[in-house]
Amino acid sequence: MKETNRLQQVAPYSVLASIYDHVMSHVNYAMWANYIKALFKLAGRRISVIADLSCGTGSLLPHLRGYRRKALGFDLSLPMLKTANRKSSARHLICADFRQLPVKTHSLDAALALYDSVNYLHADRDALCFFNECYRTLRPGGLLIFDIVTPYLCKTAFKEYQESAVINENLRYDRFSFFDENENLQINQFKIWVNGQCYYEEHRQKIREVKEWILLIKQTNFKLLEIFSNFSMKPVMETSDRAHFVLRR
Repeated sequence: MKETNRLQQVAPYSVLASIYDHVMSHVNYAMWANYIKALFKLAGRRISVIADLSCGTGSLLPHLRGYRRKALGFDLSLPMLKTANRKSSARHLICADFRQLPVKTHSLDAALALYDSVNYLHADRDALCFFNECYRTLRPGGLLIFDIVTPYLCKTAFKEYQESAVINENLRYDRFSFFDENENLQINQFKIWVNGQCYYEEHRQKIREVKEWILLIKQTNFKLLEIFSNFSMKPVMETSDRAHFVLRR
């Protein structure tokens, strides 16, 4: 099929949803889920109802579920949820903004916002709205766990990152990522060719220092239990790639 280089700009994740699982094929979701369960255990909290607030295509959900444990999947992107819905493990998927969840007060034992999803909250007021909504939906003693990539990782690994792949004869993509140190923005640009048509998506993430997140948390009613480094139980450091925050309601 003849390709065109004429770009059609579309909203983030609207076309990326079709290739997201391929782009994220390096992610070990079983390991990530086991780490989350270890954090539950460390916090001494028995979890019956989990909300994955940015579940994407739902790859983590089956690893979170278990005996007497239900995992709900929320995402703002309907195309991502449609991809998730085509999987045999798809259950309990809801299209919603995690700043305004269609969930009853005190109905969750744990809320998760993983893989840098909070970095899409550019304004501090939006981050605080997210915290307050999680606080509302969690039961007393419930846990909020979220993670971020650090400025250190963005400066070292994503200064000028490029990637290209051909998935099949009708589907391929180019990715270019860079970090704007002046604005503290991680920018991911995708060109995705679907049946010859070229689509363009730009994803802009606000990269805050760990200390900035701590200041935001202090403005909420949450208790900050721990900040861990790189899927470990070790404290976060200046050279950590990823920071994992564990908060209790």
